[in-house]
Amino acid sequence: MPHIAVSLYPGRDQGRKQEIANKLKDFMVSELNFPAEAISVSIVEIEPDSFVETIQQRYDDKDLYIPSKSVKSLT
Repeated sequence: MPHIAVSLYPGRDQGRKQEIANKLKDFMVSELNFPAEAISVSIVEIEPDSFVETIQQRYDDKDLYIPSKSVKSLT
C-alpha cells in the first residue's frame, strides 16, 4: 500500500524504467508521507496499436483522473 501502475509504449530500457519508478516512489514519500518500504511500482508496456483499447478496458472512467486526448471518457 500504495501501488503505482504505469502503462506506456515500449522503448525504454530497464534503467530508465527504474528511474521512473524511483521518482514516483520518492514523490509519494515526500508529498504524501508514505513510508518508502510500503510503496510498490509496476511498469507495463503496451503496444501503440492496442494502447487506447487496453487502457479503456483496464480502468473505469471514475478512476481515470487525467485522460489523454487519445484515451477519452467513454461516457
